[in-house]
Amino acid sequence: MKIIDTESTRRALPFDRLIPALREMFVAGCEVPLRHTHALQAATDTSPQTVLIMPAWQHDRYLGIKTVTIFPGNAQRGLPGLFSTYVLYDARTGEPLAQIDGNEITSRRTAAASALAASYLRPLKRAACWSSAAGASAASCPRLTAPCGRSSA
Repeated sequence: MKIIDTESTRRALPFDRLIPALREMFVAGCEVPLRHTHALQAATDTSPQTVLIMPAWQHDRYLGIKTVTIFPGNAQRGLPGLFSTYVLYDARTGEPLAQIDGNEITSRRTAAASALAASYLRPLKRAACWSSAAGASAASCPRLTAPCGRSSA
């Protein structure tokens, strides 16, 4: 199984390829059940802790599961309050193929989906794409000021 860190994830998902790939996936579709949400309350005097489990798959292709942990008390430890990991499997065999930085793929997917949506709201060649985001996703948005589908990242 490949382990793909933040920088490698960023390099593997340039927006000029990611935006058209998202367009194709939104058309083709995949199975996306409701996410699982679990409270991890260890003690009554601690801040709420949560784990989210989000599977999606295309039969006979790939299965992906994003796991997100939300620990607001981490700020007191100097750590981020949210961590995310994405595990990609072969949907035919269940074999794990890669563990990918979930924070980075989420940020890039959010920015790319915004750019794709904006491309349907205006003529592609006439205006630059604009995306509004907060948090980690906001860092990806300045790269999308070029016309949608022709970003600089």
